[in-house]
Amino acid sequence: MPSTTTQPEDVFDARDLPCETKRPAMIARCIQLPLGGSFTFVNGHDPVPLRRFLDRQFPGCFRWELLASTEPDAIRLQVTKVGAPAGGFPAGGVDFACG
Repeated sequence: MPSTTTQPEDVFDARDLPCETKRPAMIARCIQLPLGGSFTFVNGHDPVPLRRFLDRQFPGCFRWELLASTEPDAIRLQVTKVGAPAGGFPAGGVDFACG
């Protein structure tokens, strides 16, 4: 009989984090995902600058999917690592300053 056990959802809720903490944590989370791995990113707004930054730094490496949210002050995105850049991701991560 197949197992009906499901894995708990991997959620990174960044709504209460300051920008200086949120951006490096989000970038590290994306880079550290295994290929094909994903997590749900919850934020108070669509993180367009952060998404553009990651897509520019690592083109074609991440897929962003808007998920339904039950909270009016939250946006939920499923982030999936679908590739890796030639030479791999930088070991020390990358900086994206708040502006």
